[in-house]
Amino acid sequence: MDKRKPPKDSDLNPDLEATTDDTYGPDQQGRDPMETISTTGKEGRQWPVVWIVAAIICILVSLFIFIA
Repeated sequence: MDKRKPPKDSDLNPDLEATTDDTYGPDQQGRDPMETISTTGKEGRQWPVVWIVAAIICILVSLFIFIA
């Protein structure tokens, strides 16, 4: 970590030291996250149906609670 004192005219506590994290530099580049995904074209198509069913169940339970 690179330690440096804040300027004297700053509103910070003068006993505090600003640090810069230099763990990862420009020479340490990772892979693009989009390169690591593997999905099929039909994956996730059932979620709209799941949400519709969940919403209908919640509405029916709410009606039962408020009417009964």
